[in-house]
Amino acid sequence: MSRNGTKAGQGGQGLDGAMTRRFTLIQGGLSEPARRDPAAADPPERPLAVDLRGALAVDGEAVAAWRALMARTGSADPFQDPDFLLTAAQHQSAGQEIAFALVWRRPDAAPDTLHGVLPLRIARPLLARDRAHLWRPPGLPGPSPLIEPERARDVVAAVRARLGALARPVQFDIDPARPGPDAADAAPAGHEVRRRNIPQASLLGVRPEGYRPPSVEHVRDPAQVRDAVETFLALDARTARRPIIADPAEAAMVRVVSRLFARRRQISVELARSGGTVVAGTLHLGSGARAVAWRHAAG
Repeated sequence: MSRNGTKAGQGGQGLDGAMTRRFTLIQGGLSEPARRDPAAADPPERPLAVDLRGALAVDGEAVAAWRALMARTGSADPFQDPDFLLTAAQHQSAGQEIAFALVWRRPDAAPDTLHGVLPLRIARPLLARDRAHLWRPPGLPGPSPLIEPERARDVVAAVRARLGALARPVQFDIDPARPGPDAADAAPAGHEVRRRNIPQASLLGVRPEGYRPPSVEHVRDPAQVRDAVETFLALDARTARRPIIADPAEAAMVRVVSRLFARRRQISVELARSGGTVVAGTLHLGSGARAVAWRHAAG
């Protein structure tokens, strides 16, 4: 008995002073996902889509996908870079019709993926069928088309089908197993792409007393590349049999490519001076061990 005359437990409270609570169980909850029938076939992939674009029509999204394709294929070739090829197509087409075949996988519920970039030269003779050849800028032995190796056959087949379906069909002859440059389409090299270094032991002659070897400067700062390129062009004008600046299109190509590569710190201008005068110069595209010599001039 408590002091007020009531028994413990009366009044609706127990010894712990807590009210007794009742709960209602609600049926339902998460259900198991529907099990996939192992015998059911995967939905078929959509066919590859091919965009045919001129150099000026390749937009920023396509350029980003182009560089992503270079990363996936492990290509560090600056002559396959969009900054180089698109500029070359604008300034060094020599009146030819140049188009870029961009080969995409466009799934319904995933981002588009670029699987191939093929620079094409479209030839339209009067008395024969139109034909497409892989194109390369003058003075280069390549480049080969940029294609994911495991999709080479599918990419080439998609480009051939796209060209053949044009209102005026274009024939595209290329070996799907080896999609490289056509031998008959090679252009004569106007400049050496790679320069062979001469070992010091092979240099003959007696050096004059007080001879000092040339000092070599490597210009990589984007703010200084423009002036260094102009210095190189002036040297080339004094020493080359076919000066770059004698051809306005070629000079524009060198200046624009240098500016675009400088933005990404992918160009180095090497200038050698002797007695304060520039006596040799080289334009290197790319960076690190994979950089390649593009243009060279020496007095």
